[in-house]
Amino acid sequence: FLLGMLFGIFIQSIFFHSSINPYNVKGPKVGTVLNISEVEIRNTVHVDDKGRPITKKQLLEPFVIPNLVGFSIATFLPGQTMMPMHEHESMHEIFYVLGGEGMFKIDDVIHKVSPGMLLHIAPGEKHGIWVPADADKSLKMVVTGVVVGEKK
Repeated sequence: FLLGMLFGIFIQSIFFHSSINPYNVKGPKVGTVLNISEVEIRNTVHVDDKGRPITKKQLLEPFVIPNLVGFSIATFLPGQTMMPMHEHESMHEIFYVLGGEGMFKIDDVIHKVSPGMLLHIAPGEKHGIWVPADADKSLKMVVTGVVVGEKK
């Protein structure tokens, strides 16, 4: 009987482990409070055709909250591009424009963006971003995303 209970607990731990059952993953037990002025600027993985990295202030690190790919303020300088277009298989990416102006190409449609605009890029939508070289100021955006489905 005892051996059967232990075996049952073992099987339950395998099938209901947090990596298999996402409903058990709740994230940190305490939240985060910070001031953006205390967050250092860092480079993203995206580099433009002149070798200049797109920069960000990372407010929440990726996956601190399950399925959330972070929360940051990204800055694109005049003349900077994030091209060629790319897509995400299982991520909804969200941009909210705080300042400046720029261009987004989503699939075959070009959108001129300015402060107050929100863009939701669904999984599979190809997208690219650029700021015209003659722009008066940098494009600043909140960037976040949510991963959905199972990782392949």
